[in-house]
Amino acid sequence: MLAAVVLTACQTQQGQPDTPMVGEQIVTENRSGVVVRRKGKVRGLARRSSSRAASVVERARTPRAYVPRKPGRRVSHVNVPGKYVALTFDDGPSAAYTPQVLDILKRHGARATFFVVGRSAAANKGILARAVSEGHEIANHTYSHIKMTAKSRQAVANEIERTNAIIKSATGYSPTVMRPPYGAVNSGLVDMMYNRYGFYTVLWDVDTRDWQKPGVSKVVSRAVGQAQPGSIILLHDIHASTLAAVEQVVTGLQARGYKLVTVSQLIAMGRRASGDVSPASPEGAVTAPATGGADIQPVAATASESL
Repeated sequence: MLAAVVLTACQTQQGQPDTPMVGEQIVTENRSGVVVRRKGKVRGLARRSSSRAASVVERARTPRAYVPRKPGRRVSHVNVPGKYVALTFDDGPSAAYTPQVLDILKRHGARATFFVVGRSAAANKGILARAVSEGHEIANHTYSHIKMTAKSRQAVANEIERTNAIIKSATGYSPTVMRPPYGAVNSGLVDMMYNRYGFYTVLWDVDTRDWQKPGVSKVVSRAVGQAQPGSIILLHDIHASTLAAVEQVVTGLQARGYKLVTVSQLIAMGRRASGDVSPASPEGAVTAPATGGADIQPVAATASESL
């Protein structure tokens, strides 16, 4: 059991991150993944040595990696039999930057998952339609980038359902994965997301911290250098500095032998590798067709693997 301190005060679309930082909450790792528990500030952290504190912070930034033991678990990394990773982009779509991200991905035969904010998606439905037509995945990131753990279940449901409707209207498909803004989620919400909507709750294990605008080389170094088979890499398609790094991220990963697939494709691979053949989503859930690029084999959505 590992406890570490993290701050969930993260950026919104105006520049705040989905990345936990140090300060307010205790994050406890258990067999179910990373469970955020409100305990207030932990006293005595400042008295620890700087190296020990840095180690605690670094562990807190990286959600625990595992293959879900059953449908509905949160996912931050997937054990896959090969060099596959998932690029994910949060907080868009952006009329200024997302089309250029799509251009880069198309040029290199790469796939990605876009966790869209409903109010931005409503204003940019054409971008969503293009993304799906080119083999990418569109996923739910709430309508107004709320902190789900601070809202009532009804308020959360309203945000999710409003965004679902926008995505379905733009693409013809309903999303099957979601990401909680700020990474703020608890077991009850994870269960609600699966039981009510058939969603896997997707976090990440590679955090580029691109919202801090650390420079292209830093973003590329973090994305490429920290990636492992099955990694889920966090980026944001709402910053010019991120756009400037995307091509190097894609080519850098491909140069290391990685194939870039969607989150749902990655999960399907992991479920097959683990021998899990149980249904992954409720009957009637609608998913976009799995399509592949020049160097990506499509992951077929079968009755037992529809994500």
